[in-house]
Amino acid sequence: MWSCPKSRTLACGMRQDGGVTGASYEQVVSLEHWLEADPHLPAKSTLEALSSDPVGIAKLFASQISFGTAGLRAERGIGPTRMNRVTVRVAARAIGFYLLREGLEERGVVIGYDARPDSNLYATDTARLLTALGIPCWLIDEPCPTPVVVWNQRHRAAAAAIVVTASHNPASDGGYKVYGSDGTQIRPVAAKAIESFMDFSSLPLEAELSSESEISYLNASQAVAGYVESVITPGEDDCKADGINWVYTPLCGVGGDALESACVRAGLQPPIRVEQQFDPDGSFPGLPFPNPEEPGTLHLAKLKAEDEGVGLILANDPDADRLAVVIRSDEEWRQLTGDELGLLLCDYQIRVTSGDTRLSASSVVSSEAVIALCKAHDIEHVRTLTGFKWIMEPAITHPTKQWIFGYEEALGYSVTSEVLDKDGISSAIAFLRLVSDLKALGKDPLERLDELAQQIGLFVTDQVSGQFDPELVDATLDSLRNKPPLHLNGHEVTEVIDWLDAPAPSSTNLLQFRAEGGLRVAIRPSGTEPKVKIYMEQVTLEAPTNIREARSASKQDLASLGTFVLSWFT
Repeated sequence: MWSCPKSRTLACGMRQDGGVTGASYEQVVSLEHWLEADPHLPAKSTLEALSSDPVGIAKLFASQISFGTAGLRAERGIGPTRMNRVTVRVAARAIGFYLLREGLEERGVVIGYDARPDSNLYATDTARLLTALGIPCWLIDEPCPTPVVVWNQRHRAAAAAIVVTASHNPASDGGYKVYGSDGTQIRPVAAKAIESFMDFSSLPLEAELSSESEISYLNASQAVAGYVESVITPGEDDCKADGINWVYTPLCGVGGDALESACVRAGLQPPIRVEQQFDPDGSFPGLPFPNPEEPGTLHLAKLKAEDEGVGLILANDPDADRLAVVIRSDEEWRQLTGDELGLLLCDYQIRVTSGDTRLSASSVVSSEAVIALCKAHDIEHVRTLTGFKWIMEPAITHPTKQWIFGYEEALGYSVTSEVLDKDGISSAIAFLRLVSDLKALGKDPLERLDELAQQIGLFVTDQVSGQFDPELVDATLDSLRNKPPLHLNGHEVTEVIDWLDAPAPSSTNLLQFRAEGGLRVAIRPSGTEPKVKIYMEQVTLEAPTNIREARSASKQDLASLGTFVLSWFT
């Protein structure tokens, strides 16, 4: 008969990179206490299988998951390093303690979840624990898009929103996003406060949670309907969009029904579905990485479009807060980069709004084309740190301004202040209306990009990443700070900007170089993976005669530059 070890010390240790040493280590929580708190029935058999494997136990129990500004995200599994019901209960308790400390508990929490395995359990456990702490909750009763949850929080003036989602991560992962009382993703001060309450030495037990019958539920259909009515402006009677045929995939995520409802509200023609990927399925069959940025992810959508003779594809990621667009051009598929789509949406938002108080924002690693475009129209534009918690901050801190647009290059867009986060549904509607307007003029989005290049200059971007030990990445960045390069692949460096020198809270580990030839390079470590990310841009202010040839040539130059910069880390 196997019995759970009560000792919290085993004869091996775990390095920061996940490797295990031969030294002894202190467990975050004893296995006995974990099993006492874990409602997942297979947990005991899992630990029993590991009873003679101290290295395996070390990987699961030698450290704990960290709570950051993006909340929690990790592979599902047993132990405090993984996403599971115990970890979620610890996190929910921490959020509850934070709300109680801040005196926000009476405003309550809106909770939503995606279609991944166990997400409904994590959401229900969260609601049960917060309810037990005396904090009212509204749990949306079916999987729904992240923007819908965020809108419902703002609509109810709730103190927080929690969305159980791992977005476009692999199917094996789970996640947990948290939004603060202002309706945006929490910032570092709140995240650190919540993490300080993440106590694995005393685990919440089943008896400490309220029963499910004590939870208040929100009907998912009503939650979506409220979002659509508030966020999507109704279509005009003479809507020009009825001639647009387009293929859509939510990538087995939760965006499909909400987007189709938004189309009805907007007076737009509904999409041609990629049926195999329309219904929510958190196992993501055939999609090892359900991220529309990943090569091959939109293969089925392209096949469907070719079968239907359609030249436009839209895709949301699984929690529907991002948008990807693919266009048929010269018998080939051309996926718009995040920056190209951002420029087109910004241009559209400028054309459909008016006034001298308009405000927009983008992240510092995104293209500077929107800066030039906004300047040409005398619109205030703010550059922020990466992440929508920062991109939406100007909308919060400038309440008298008219928020019209925000974006980051990773396919995140905001076209309304009704949702203070990236929103792939309202952005899709804006893009379809953009296509409709252009079609009425006999143009398409690629031709509009060429026109914009003639007006503000040609801005071409690219990015590369490399997987390296985090210590090597930090050491290399420090070396570049102490001795900046004189040239970027043969182009003389003209400016170095170190974002570590910026005043708080704008300080971040990011280096930016400008060089002759209109080159700009930004380098930062990934916040979630052992990677370095390199963002590159080449600007030609005097638009060349052949825009498309020049764009292609710049792409080749940037690819070579990316290889050059990556070599600094090898």
